[in-house]
Amino acid sequence: MSHQTTERVYRHQLVPAQLSIAMSVEETFDAGLAHRLERAGLTLGAAVRWGSETACASVLERRPAMLLLDLPRSGDEELAGLVRAASLIAPVAVLRPDGRDALTAFGAGALDVLDRHAPAAELAGRIYADLRRCIPASPTRWCAGTSASQRLLFDVISRAQAPICCHRLRLLLGTPSLPLTLRALKARIQRLLPAFADCGLELVADLQWGLATYRVRDAKTADARLQ
Repeated sequence: MSHQTTERVYRHQLVPAQLSIAMSVEETFDAGLAHRLERAGLTLGAAVRWGSETACASVLERRPAMLLLDLPRSGDEELAGLVRAASLIAPVAVLRPDGRDALTAFGAGALDVLDRHAPAAELAGRIYADLRRCIPASPTRWCAGTSASQRLLFDVISRAQAPICCHRLRLLLGTPSLPLTLRALKARIQRLLPAFADCGLELVADLQWGLATYRVRDAKTADARLQ
């Protein structure tokens, strides 16, 4: 497909900026790839580095419907963990590392797995189609925190539909090489208890064998069950 044809297909359908964020475990997102996508008519909302305060702030500000995860050198185990952690924020499309099987990412819950070396028009079309399947996140319920990562932690736990394993939270707030420690995670969640209470939520923590899962429930419903 020529550049002119690509423009006719996509230029009038630019994905709204808040709908997509590219997140990379590298220092910066692949600028060449971003330029190729832009020439094909798809402009990503932002490009951020995994685990940074900037990434947390961007997620909270833009409320992305989807994350585009760039993992150029991740092994299978690391890739799966990152997909599971990122999925706490939004559905995830993965730019597949060279030589890696797509099944690992799909098995971890990825919405889509993309070949980073595919023609730009194909990549733009796939990403645009994926975005159309996603629903933007609702506004965050708590904006008083001084730290973007702390507000994101509250947001993720408060919106979760099932208990969240501590491993996913530790990786989400850390890096693949240095996840947040369980002790630090527990301390940060402890500091969120007043915020949960202010929103009418009760935190439920299940601690077993050195692991922890977290979820919230409506505080009024919990009180009614005790009466």
